[in-house]
Amino acid sequence: MRELPVEIYVSMVDSLYEDVRSLLLGVVAALAGTIYTAHLTGHPVLIAFPFAVALIGFVRTLRMLAYRRVRADVVTHEQALRWEREYTIGANLLVFTIGLWCFATFNLTQSMAAHLFCVSVALSYMVGVTGRNFANGPFVDNQIALLCAPLVVGMMMTGVWDYMVLACFAIPFFGSVRSIARRLREILLNAIIAKRDVSLLADRFDTALNNMPHGLAMFDAEGRLVVVNRRWAQILPLDPDSLAQGARVEAIVAAYVDLGILGERDAGRVLDAVARRVHGRTREQFELQANGWNVDLTFQPMETGGLVVAIEDITEKRRTEARIAHMARHDALTGLPNRSLFQERLETALALTTDEDMLAVLFVDLDHFQQVNDTLGHTAGDALLVEVADRLRFAVGENDLVARFGADEFVILQSGARSVNDVTTLAARIIETVADISQIDDKPIASGASVGIALAPRDGREPDQLLKSADMALSRAKAGGRGILHFYEEEMDRQAQARRAIEMDLRKAIQNEELAVYFQPMLNLKSLSISTCEALVRWPHRIRGMISPAEFIPVAEETGLIIELGRQVLRKACQACVAWPDRIRVSVNLSSVQFERDDVVALVAETLRTTGLEPDRLELEITETLLLQDSEGVLSVLAQLRAMGVRLALDDFGTGYSSLSYLHKFPLDKVKIDRSFVRNITSDRKAAKLLRGVTRLGSELGLSVVVEGVETLEQLKMIDAPGVVGEVQGFVLSPAIPDGQLRALMGRSGKDLLARAA
Repeated sequence: MRELPVEIYVSMVDSLYEDVRSLLLGVVAALAGTIYTAHLTGHPVLIAFPFAVALIGFVRTLRMLAYRRVRADVVTHEQALRWEREYTIGANLLVFTIGLWCFATFNLTQSMAAHLFCVSVALSYMVGVTGRNFANGPFVDNQIALLCAPLVVGMMMTGVWDYMVLACFAIPFFGSVRSIARRLREILLNAIIAKRDVSLLADRFDTALNNMPHGLAMFDAEGRLVVVNRRWAQILPLDPDSLAQGARVEAIVAAYVDLGILGERDAGRVLDAVARRVHGRTREQFELQANGWNVDLTFQPMETGGLVVAIEDITEKRRTEARIAHMARHDALTGLPNRSLFQERLETALALTTDEDMLAVLFVDLDHFQQVNDTLGHTAGDALLVEVADRLRFAVGENDLVARFGADEFVILQSGARSVNDVTTLAARIIETVADISQIDDKPIASGASVGIALAPRDGREPDQLLKSADMALSRAKAGGRGILHFYEEEMDRQAQARRAIEMDLRKAIQNEELAVYFQPMLNLKSLSISTCEALVRWPHRIRGMISPAEFIPVAEETGLIIELGRQVLRKACQACVAWPDRIRVSVNLSSVQFERDDVVALVAETLRTTGLEPDRLELEITETLLLQDSEGVLSVLAQLRAMGVRLALDDFGTGYSSLSYLHKFPLDKVKIDRSFVRNITSDRKAAKLLRGVTRLGSELGLSVVVEGVETLEQLKMIDAPGVVGEVQGFVLSPAIPDGQLRALMGRSGKDLLARAA
């Protein structure tokens, strides 16, 4: 029995204890037979059997009743096995007692009536054993053996021919009883297993039905409800009576209409779908609004008629889709329309604009926004953007559109302007309202905005063209000092096109290494010899000729091309210097962009290694703009370069944000005085005094002083008079020239070099 599942095994044990009445009938029959034979024969041995049968029957009855009381607690295989063994012992004891009674009756008495009673009781009891105990095959076999063996042996031992024949007939009878018991057991076992399987299947179906995410209802061919799950009532609530088995679909739909869950139109759609699909063969699906929710209905016909209706709550799905659609067309931080939505609205507005109408696109850029991020943090920067967005909403007209394109860039579509003056008024209002923001998160800030404006149809009829024009106007406004507005002009486009052409050509020229390195020598005033040569990049354009560095260097810095250009200039300058006399150094300018985006220390170390130039023959020139940046980071890089043996020079000192603290804080070897100090020294006594003061200060700080822009001998004499200037640079000696021409100058004396300028 251990191969059976526990629930089936327990059911088999239940069948043993189930019929107390059949047990009592069997005991009563056996008791009556034993009492009667004792009465007929008066034999003392046979008198003991009624008492034995009564005692065993009484105890077994009590134990069967006890099993009924504890049945709910019998849930394990071991518990069921214990009760089965107890039943087996009691039943075997009773049937063996009856068998012994039959054996004793045949061998101790000659009463044929007593013999007849023995056979009758044995046969009737055997039928009872089969009906009551067939669930346990081995147990039935034992019962038959314990009853049949004593009876047959007893009849055979009488020596009476008739009894011996009867004994022979009894053996196959008991065999057939055993077969019947086995067949009944198989029927019972199959029935129990089938019942268990059906119950499990029903439980699983019910569990699946009531735990599925969709609501489900099944209707028969007459449109009556067969089954509905709990999820259906959660999505479309209705009282249990209206969703009772057998309810018609028309009544259910009407109840939903009465409750306001379904509208008349949607109710009609549902009933039409049911009517079409109850006897149909194709699936139908549609969406409707119910109880404020979005519900998806699926009607699936069944092969036998009727249909299954599934409902799915897709409210959250639709909300998510709406959120995604909104996010795709709106800025996440400010909630304003983004570039995609703005362009759609702009295209629509342009399509409706005539030659007499005016449409304005205003590009708004926050002034000094990066400074807010750097000083107060990105949280404050985000708060400023939200505040600006709110103020722009109130500043524009109700028919105008405000969008955020990214970072600190906002765009406004003004569609109700009647004149340029209206556009100007709006732009001025925007600048004023943004400038009025004085603090963010209780922290003071200086806020402002610049505005670039393009008008349609004057400046274009295409969205991209208008946006481009407004962007160019914004660039002009920011270049004009910030906090101002500027309208687009055609000249801006021409300049932008020219700049774009420069960028494309420059990119190719750098890729092909077409840019040349020229050198401008510096004259050491003590030795009157060339001591240092500054490397200056030149661009000999194949069509336009020589292009000024003032034209292409800003483009290179804005586009990042300066990084590769700077690498090429450094390498070519070091290669040239290796061939010069050992006393002459090369000076190379480094852009602040290179410090920001390139590993300058690694670049210099690799260049010196590959070219073989000694570090002390390389001089790197940096600008004051670089020193204005992260001073700690810049100081670390300069210290590493200085540790390599490379010399450092501060270029164009005296321009921009000049600060004497630079000369003390940073590890500099040389300071180069800007040409602006030299320009008027021969005619302006104040200029001459200023130059002498600056050069003297640099010298007293232990720095080598270079004066740039020296063009005449008269200027040279005035510069050299105090004796503090170490080197001069300018046309008085030579303009920037190729390496071949420079080498020819290196062989000349200082007097010869200066004589050329006389």
